[in-house]
This record gives sequence, structure tokens and C-alpha cells, in this order.
Amino acid sequence: MIVEARAATTTQRVAAVRDLMRAEGLDAVIVRSTDRYLNEYVPLEESTRAWLTGFTGSMGDALVTLDAAWVVVDGRYYLQGDQELAGTPFAVERVPLGTSIRAALFALVKKVVDAGARRVAYEPDRFALKELEELTQALQPTGAALVPTQPSLLERARGPIAAPERPVRGVDEAAVGATVAEKVARAAEALRQHDVQGFVVQHLDELAWVTNLRGDDFPYQATFRGIGVLTPAAVHVALDGARVPADVLAARGAALRLVDPADWTAALPAGRVGYDPDGVTADVVQAIRARGATPVPVPSPVAALKAKKNPAELRAMREAFARADAVVEAAQAYVHRRVDAGEPVTEADLAAEVERLFLASGATGLSFKVIAAAGKNGAVIHYGTPDPERVLRAGELVLLDTGAYYAEGYATDLTRTFLAGSRAEATAEQRRYFTLVLKAAIAGMSARLPVGARGDQLDAITRAPLWAAGLDFNHGTGHGVGINVHEFPPRVSPNGAVKLEEGHVFSIEPGLYLPDFGGVRIENLVTLAAAPDAPGFLDVVPLTRSPLDERLFDHALLTDAERAWLARYAP
Repeated sequence: MIVEARAATTTQRVAAVRDLMRAEGLDAVIVRSTDRYLNEYVPLEESTRAWLTGFTGSMGDALVTLDAAWVVVDGRYYLQGDQELAGTPFAVERVPLGTSIRAALFALVKKVVDAGARRVAYEPDRFALKELEELTQALQPTGAALVPTQPSLLERARGPIAAPERPVRGVDEAAVGATVAEKVARAAEALRQHDVQGFVVQHLDELAWVTNLRGDDFPYQATFRGIGVLTPAAVHVALDGARVPADVLAARGAALRLVDPADWTAALPAGRVGYDPDGVTADVVQAIRARGATPVPVPSPVAALKAKKNPAELRAMREAFARADAVVEAAQAYVHRRVDAGEPVTEADLAAEVERLFLASGATGLSFKVIAAAGKNGAVIHYGTPDPERVLRAGELVLLDTGAYYAEGYATDLTRTFLAGSRAEATAEQRRYFTLVLKAAIAGMSARLPVGARGDQLDAITRAPLWAAGLDFNHGTGHGVGINVHEFPPRVSPNGAVKLEEGHVFSIEPGLYLPDFGGVRIENLVTLAAAPDAPGFLDVVPLTRSPLDERLFDHALLTDAERAWLARYAP
């Protein structure tokens, strides 16, 4: 009944949006999963895509015409899309590995236009400028028009909502290795190189990094709502001063200046103002022009600095990761105690216990929704809703993927697959699949790369043991981790063409997902360090050391080198 009611609600909402489309002469409307801050994790109550479609995955865009509708998802969300969109007007458009959701969405828009759509609506504050330029160029030969709707067509159909703004806190600047003034000075050199007098910072993790401020305006983030203007002397932030403790502002001195959120463009300098085409929305560039400044596309000076962690940041991250390791170990012990005692423990029980353990360990909040998947549910790559009725059974696989934030505001992210019950014994099939994933994880975590190697090269190294067995997984091998649990750069995937650099922190997370069996994923966070005995090379260095369930090892499949690595890895 719940599924049927959800499908009926989605059908009604699509009908309401189509009524607005007809009234305004629109043939199609694009609905992005992001928000006006270009966030990945958007609160469900604020997400226009979630409101319209009922699909709750963190990523996946929608396209609605007057007689058809799709949600475009990659391999992480195939099964979740099938489940949540069943019975609704939406079909699941599956993105193949190596193709981005954006590219697949734009191809679908082009297909709709080729079929006769002339006016395609979009939300200008949900499109990075580069994305909009790419789509505009693709549609130019067709004569179809992209029609900006602001306020959003979806927001008009849904009605207004209140977006919370919570207190903002400062981090210990010694613990993150650089003051705001020092960060501004480093970024100023990039401004001079590009001959711009300022730079607009819209990505919230970049804004949090350069200001040494953190917030809780969004679930699963340590960021706050705002926009910044970086100049050679200071970073100007559109933020209500009442949200920031006076001592935090005083400690940052003249390098951090607050401006009225309703008039943030007052902070723009005259002349040339830089923006990252991948990191600002089209309406922000329009606002720069409206202020009389000249918008200039340049690479973000903040993104590159933020990605290369300094020694203090690495220390803070190691400490946070160690706490997370302990939480995951304690969560497994909790499952074993309950199962051994014959007491029922559900996926939802496990998720709740993980959150409790994180908060007890000093975490300020989770870095993403807990994935606690038992048995075949582990085949859903981003299993979004732990089931309060699915009881964990002795001897079955449990996939636990979780993370949190601590005081310095750096995300943790860790996945362990284990057998439920301390007395359980693994089957041969469980051992084989787990060990093949383990071999892939070891390949990634023991890799040595030449300076200048790219993310797609490390991705291939990691997949090689699975490829040798005729197996693969339908997601990237790894993502950058920092103030957001997913940050770029770096990216370790088939389309990760950006160079990996010393100080980058990212995940290595190979997996296998078989609907009739379940799922196995092993995820560790790593960094890159100069190889001590090989100039010109970088070594992958593990930063997380949560124990692995040795009952799932098939030792016959492991090489001597892999056994030696495991002996060194053991905490």
C-alpha cells in the first residue's frame, strides 16, 4: 500500500507540473538532483527532483515531457531506481559505466528535441555554467530553445519551503595547518596569474575550507549556506554575522569579511572577476555582469589548494578515521552479540546503533546516510533505507558503509562486509567473492604510480584482479574525501582523467553486486606520498585500518605478496 500511495502522489505531481508546462508552452522540463549551491546531498524536503519523482538517491536527474518522463541514474542506483520508481510515470534511464549522468541526461534531451520538442525548460540556479553551455551547444543545430524558469517551475508547483540556517562554528586553525589569511594569500597568487581582481566561490566545501568555518545547514555535510568573493586581501562571505561567534570572527581578523546575504554582489571588485565554469551557476555569472564587473572563466584557485592536504590536515584526518574505524568495529561486535544471543537485530537497528556510536565517539554528525544491507540487499549499491523488518541472520553477509564528521569537519567514509554472528562460517561462494574484492582492494592500496599518473590508471590497476576473473563493478573505484565526503579532485574512475597528486585523500572501494547473491564492498581511505626509494613515483598509503573479516578469506586465492600486504595492514 505504501508503494502504491507513493506512486499515486508522484503521478499527481507530474500532472501538476505538466499543467504548468502547457500553460507556458513548454514541451519538456529538466529537473536536476542538485540545488542552488550545486550540492550533491540535498535535503529531501528541499530537492525538487525528489519531490517530483519520489526517487531518493543522492544523484540522478529527471526529464519530463508532456507524455513521458525519465530519471537518469548510474550503476549505483539501478536497483534503487527500479524499486522507487515502480508504478510512477518515470522510466529508469540507465547510464553505462564510463558515462556521466550529465552526458546521459543531455543525450536524452537531444533525443526528445529530435522527436519534436521545441521549448525545454531548466532551472538556471541548478546548472553549472559549463553544463549549460554544453547543452546549449548540443541543441543549437536543432533550433530548440532552452527556457530559464526562475522561480523554478518545480518550486512553483510544490510551493515555498523554509530552508534552515543554523549557527556556524570555527575550526582550530592550528589543527588544519593554515589560517584564513594564509589561505587567502596562497589563492591570491592564482588571481594574479589569471589577471582577475576577484573570484566567486559558490561550492560550499570550498567556502568552508577557505574560511575555516563549518556548519550544519545540510544533512551529511559540514558546510553552511552562503557565497564568497575572494580578493587578494580577504574572502568576503555572504553570511549573517549573528550566526558566527564573535571570538571566531575576531580570530580571523581582516582576512574574513562578512557581507549582507541579500546584496552579496556589493563585495565584487571592479574589473575582472573570475569564476569556475564547473563551480558556479548561470545566475551567478549574470549577477556579476549586472554589477558592472567582467566575468572571466578561470580554474578555481581554491579547489586545487583544498585537494592537497597539508601535514596538519592529514593528522586530523587520520585521527578522525581512527575513530570511525573503532565505530565500525564496535558496530560489528554489536551485531555478533545480538545474533549469537538469538536476539533479533534488523538493518534499521544496525543503522541506529552506528549513528549512536558515532555521536558517542564525538562526531558532530554523519557524512552520509548509513548503508546497512543484509544478504541480497547488499547488491543495491547505494542501499538508501535500512529495513526495520529485515532481520540479520547468522551466517549471511552484511554490508556496512558509513561515515561521520568530527571537530575539524573532515568526512570519514568506510565500508566493511562481514558475516553476521561470531560463530558463523563462510560458504565457499562467500569466500570466493569476498576474496576477489579483497585482491582488488589490495591492488589499489599497494599501488606505486609515476608522478603525473591519472585516476583512470589507478582505477584499472584496482579492477585488474576482478577483470581476470571475468567480473567488474558498475561504479568508480574512488572519490576524493575532504570537507565533503565526495569531492573533486581527485577522482579514481574510468573517466578520472585528472592527475593524482601527493596529499590527495581518496577512497579505494571495489565491489561485486550480484542480485541473486548480494553484495561485497571493501572501502578504505588512502593518500599518496612520495615513494621513499623511487624518485619520481608515488605510493598509495592507507589511512584507515579497520579489521577485515578473516573468515571470508579464501587463502588459496591470495598470492604471497597479498598475504604479506595483509600482515602489514593488520592493526
